Amino acid sequence: MKKTALIYGAMGLIPFIAFGILLPIWPIDWQGALIHTFLSYSAVILAFLSGAVWGMTISGAKPDKPTNGLTVGIVFSLVAVGALLMPYPYSLYLLIASFVILFALEVGLMFKGIYPFWYTLMRAVLTAVVVVCHVFLLYWLEGNGMSGLATQAA
Repeated sequence: MKKTALIYGAMGLIPFIAFGILLPIWPIDWQGALIHTFLSYSAVILAFLSGAVWGMTISGAKPDKPTNGLTVGIVFSLVAVGALLMPYPYSLYLLIASFVILFALEVGLMFKGIYPFWYTLMRAVLTAVVVVCHVFLLYWLEGNGMSGLATQAA
């Protein structure tokens, strides 16, 4: 399972990294759709990760060690949907904060014995790459005076 999780985790980064590479070279007419696709993919991944918290909590919870994993699963799924409804740049800020906060909560679950240490290390790397990709998009759009394009895309 560990190897499979690592492979799928790395594969999940491909769209984030590809958007970062492609955005500056795509024609300006296509960039709005590319930004929208990035935000949509990001929201889907956030919802997926929150669902993983739900599943791990159910399978690893102990009656003597209560956790809020079920609530975390629901809240971050709703936050992901909310991010899609927000205008740029707020959607990007919300997604960045959500990935960071979700990871911090997962670290807490590791200390409660629900998440294995290797998984938390993997998630640290994945979260760092995802956050860097979001910050790059934010920086690139603002630096190139394209925040209006992003607003149209959101």
